[in-house]
Amino acid sequence: MKNRNAIVEFSVTPVGGGTHLTDVIARITRIVRDSGLDNELHAMGTILEGDLDECMNVIRQCIDAALEETPRASTSVRIDAGEGRSGIADRVRSVEERLS
Repeated sequence: MKNRNAIVEFSVTPVGGGTHLTDVIARITRIVRDSGLDNELHAMGTILEGDLDECMNVIRQCIDAALEETPRASTSVRIDAGEGRSGIADRVRSVEERLS
């Protein structure tokens, strides 16, 4: 199977663990950062860039971490995969240049 470059936006929402979930989210964010994949945290989720299989593995680890702390985890994922895809920074820069 070919390696597929991907940009993946995802959000893991722990469910049933109370109203303060910052510790769980911080644990999930640490998994993402320790993965070695390019990533960006934003207010509504995280963006990963890398091999599709590696990205999906990180998401699975994040879900598992949430389930260690809460009884459920709701996960949303958007994937842009293919060969020769531009990266996170290139995409943002391309739009910013057009705004100048």
